[in-house]
Amino acid sequence: MCSADGPTGSPKWLYAAAMQPRLINQVRLPGIRHVAQATGLGWVVTEQDRFTVHLFDHELGRVARLAAPLDDPRMKVSATRRLVAAGDAHQIVVLGHDGLVRWRSSWDRLGGSADADFHLDGDHVLWIRLGDTEELVAVNGVSGAEIHRTPLPGPGAAWFLHAPEGVWTGLTLLDPDRSRAVLIRLDAERIVSRPLAGGGLAGFSPAGGRYLTQTLDGFLSVRDVASDAVVTARHLEDLPGAPPALAGCRHVDRAVFLSEELILAAPSTEGPPNDAEGHLLLSALSLRCRSQVRYPHHQGSGAVHPSYQPGRWLTRHHEDDRLRLWQLGARLDDEPMPGQLALL
Repeated sequence: MCSADGPTGSPKWLYAAAMQPRLINQVRLPGIRHVAQATGLGWVVTEQDRFTVHLFDHELGRVARLAAPLDDPRMKVSATRRLVAAGDAHQIVVLGHDGLVRWRSSWDRLGGSADADFHLDGDHVLWIRLGDTEELVAVNGVSGAEIHRTPLPGPGAAWFLHAPEGVWTGLTLLDPDRSRAVLIRLDAERIVSRPLAGGGLAGFSPAGGRYLTQTLDGFLSVRDVASDAVVTARHLEDLPGAPPALAGCRHVDRAVFLSEELILAAPSTEGPPNDAEGHLLLSALSLRCRSQVRYPHHQGSGAVHPSYQPGRWLTRHHEDDRLRLWQLGARLDDEPMPGQLALL
């Protein structure tokens, strides 16, 4: 982990100090299976072996708990302030927060023959990537009416990310060797897409002007949304100020923007997310290691999930079945820790 004390003979400022975040809220939810951002709301969470969907707001307060009328509890979900979309291997169903079904469809009726990846955006457009037919479909999330579809060749698995300014939605086509990302939106009810550089899309800055990418072989890059120009790019083993122990990590389990200046990264071995070698705060301008995150508990760092509120993030811990919402320490936002240089 990052340490305030470098190796013998190394200046202490070369290695970042530790920052203890503030715990905002926590929720115990036995058997957490899947956590995702709910557009404009907070988070949507599912359980292992249950058809239950939980909705939480920005403060990790419970908004709703509803049952998805599906055949398989291993479902995928997406949500907004009004709607919840849930899908299994055979069908997709869209419900209101009251649990009432708005509409449902089999994947066959939508043109696919297997389960698909999907996302509800802020305009209640339901984006669906049909992996077997390699198509991207835009559906009216309220009515279920198809708006437009277009070919989108590539790997079968897809991952959607909502952009803060709401104009674009990010989409990564997940490939074991080399993922690729695109921006998608509707223009006069036609799908428009634009490729992004750098690999898999990890997230957008809070203002929406930059995006973060990561690759399976350990490269991180920050780029400009408008031009794709590289702001900074480094390999995981070449992060200035990073701890020597980072050399044992092979990839980044998750990296997310916390603010316009800071990125939270979870370097990991080949093990599960909870085996991550601690969480690091990186400069969004240079990928310099600013600090390690020192959590005030002993359950490990946990898996990271982004928040729509700058300076906050969610961790998931399977050991104690808890979701925890954290806030950045104010000191790091305003000035360097004592003994550190003000290097971004």
